[in-house]
This record gives sequence, C-alpha cells and structure tokens, in this order.
Amino acid sequence: MTTDTRKLVLPTGAVDPVLQEIQRHGLADQETGALLLTGQSHKHVLVVAVAGTAGIVRGPGLFTVSAVAYDRLFTFAEERSYQVRAMIHSHPEEAFLSRTDRAYSLRVPGFISAVVPTYAAPPADPESWGWWRFERDWVPCTTPVVDPALPPVRTVVFDEEGVHEY
Repeated sequence: MTTDTRKLVLPTGAVDPVLQEIQRHGLADQETGALLLTGQSHKHVLVVAVAGTAGIVRGPGLFTVSAVAYDRLFTFAEERSYQVRAMIHSHPEEAFLSRTDRAYSLRVPGFISAVVPTYAAPPADPESWGWWRFERDWVPCTTPVVDPALPPVRTVVFDEEGVHEY
C-alpha cells in the first residue's frame, strides 16, 4: 500500500542545497540530512533546513540530531508559522529505512521521511530516493511533486546554536 504525498510540493531549487550537503558529507563517509518546512495551511516547501554542527552527530551509518537542535528548529518554525513536514537524510548505498530510522525518526502521523542513496554521488532526481510516510508505522509513499513555477526556497542551517541563513 502506498500513501500519496502529492500535497507536498518541492520548488525546483529545494533539492540543490540538500544534495550539496549530502555529497559534501558523503565524500567524508558521513550521513547527513535536512528538514523541509511548509506554511501551516499548505504543503509547498518554503524552507529547507540543513543540519549544522552543534548537537549533530554524523558518521558512516550514523546521523543524529539532538533534542536541543530539534527544539531550535521547531521554535523557529512555530514563530514564523511554518510547519516541519519532512526529513531527508542520506545513506552510503541504498535508499531504505533502517531499523534505527524506523525507531528514532520523527514518528508523527503524516510526517514524511526520505532517504537519498549513494551519498558520495547522490542522484539529483527525487524519484530515485526512497519516500515513506508515518501512519502508525512507516509506509512507502509517492515522491512529492517538483514544481519549477514556485518561488525559490529559503535555506537555513539549524543546530543547538539556533537557526541561521545558509
């Protein structure tokens, strides 16, 4: 069974900063990630929040975000009427949800998790990433729509020190 995510819409430029960070860390044999923020009443991505350094742990097969870093991002989102809708993170080879991903990702109904494979040379097309939505458990879902007509996204960096321009 697949759940539809067509209501989540990515502006074309939303993918670029995510891929840049994934490749940069992938070449160092580290997983990394970003979160996608929308407005409260729609699912067009307005902000891409890439992970910084304070409270962020990366390594081969490892990407963790501290509770403080999440708090900084969720506070930023709430103060600006954004909603955190999805997380994208990388894997060294395949796009799948590991046991750790399934247990420790944000398990909120409707939340989307994507995995970008081959982090040293990540594919640019979101269709080649793995996409899941949390509905009591993680279920495969369709790739969000990429719309070149949408305005550019704002890209920020978040960590325990706050949220800053990219």
